[in-house]
Amino acid sequence: MSDKDVKNIITALEALRRRAMIEQDMDFLERIYSSDLTYSHSDGKSDSKGSYLAGMRKGVWFYKSLQSEQEQIRILGDCAVFNGLIEMDVIIRGEPLILNSRYISVWRNGESGWQMIAWQSTRYSKI
Repeated sequence: MSDKDVKNIITALEALRRRAMIEQDMDFLERIYSSDLTYSHSDGKSDSKGSYLAGMRKGVWFYKSLQSEQEQIRILGDCAVFNGLIEMDVIIRGEPLILNSRYISVWRNGESGWQMIAWQSTRYSKI
C-alpha cells in the first residue's frame, strides 16, 4: 500500500472518530482505540482507553464539534503520525468550553487494522 493510500485511510478514520465522539458512538470508539491507548488531554491529565471511554459514558466530556486545520500525516512503517490544530466545542464536567489545541495522534496498523494508540493535545491562544 502506498503512503498516499495510508494517508487517505488515516484521514478518513480520523474524521469517523471525531464524528463518533460527537455522536457518542461508543461501539466505534471501542474498535478504533487500541487496548493500550494513551489519551493525554490539553490540561495535562491522561487517560487509558478504559478510563477515557468510561468518562465519555458518564458525560465528563460531551463533544459538540471538532474542527481541524493545518493537518499533516507522516507514515513510519506500520505507524502514522497525524498532527494539526483543532478547535473543540466541548462541555467538560458541565462547563462549556472552546478549546484551541495543537494535537498529535498516533495510529498503528496491527492485527485489528488501523487503531489510534496515542493522542496528545496542548492548548494555545489564537490571540
